[in-house]
Amino acid sequence: MPKATKEHTTSRPRLPLGDEFAGTIAQLKALADRSTDAALSEGPVSPDRVLLDLCAAALHLLRHAGAMEAEWRASDRHSADVSAAEKTRLAAVWEEAQDLERQARRSMWRAKKLQAQTPAGIYAKAMLVRCSKTGAADMAMSLAEDMVACRSLRELLWAPEAMAGVGD
Repeated sequence: MPKATKEHTTSRPRLPLGDEFAGTIAQLKALADRSTDAALSEGPVSPDRVLLDLCAAALHLLRHAGAMEAEWRASDRHSADVSAAEKTRLAAVWEEAQDLERQARRSMWRAKKLQAQTPAGIYAKAMLVRCSKTGAADMAMSLAEDMVACRSLRELLWAPEAMAGVGD
């Protein structure tokens, strides 16, 4: 059984990636897939296709890891009535959840190095920050840099009609 570490006890709780986010994850993956297909057929390609794919993969892995951790935490693993076989199964569930989180962290590490160039890329990075146990400080910094650098976001936020009357 895993030991409680300082990281386990002091990290903030991860906001769950429940069923309501399954559609979002699928949409990010579909955007990346369509863009990859378009790259092969000379259609419109999203500049964030690799980022979207990495974020969708990380979110998918984190979602499954979270479900496995919830199963492990809800179990009666410390009860004297739990069989050795069940304790072994629960230890395997924990190890699998940790492996999924390691895989997700690798995708997140690669994603933070890519600049989001579209609102979909910014949203995908924000989802990773939202569901991270630690707040993903490096990912949050990358997201902030991308938001500041994203021209289409600036144009949306400070469109001429939105700025009418400001400073008058």
